[in-house]
Amino acid sequence: MRNSSSVYKSKKLVQISLSYDEENHEIHSIKITGDFFLYPEDRLELLETNLIGVKVDRNILRKKIEESLIDSQTFGFDSKSLTEAIMQCI
Repeated sequence: MRNSSSVYKSKKLVQISLSYDEENHEIHSIKITGDFFLYPEDRLELLETNLIGVKVDRNILRKKIEESLIDSQTFGFDSKSLTEAIMQCI
């Protein structure tokens, strides 16, 4: 298990703290914080939960992020920038 964190500048700052399994290339835990807004607010917790167990692959991550953010509004990041923030940790 490897722990990593990064700060990514999108429209706003996004900070990612995660641990992932280097052998299976899967996210074990993730925390997303920063200077952004997400409505409804409970979507952030849902997003973090949905990313656990996901393979660390740009296309897979982006698809999972988009699925998790359906019917929500983001201010300060989008699925592409959040994917890049996560990949920067790896």
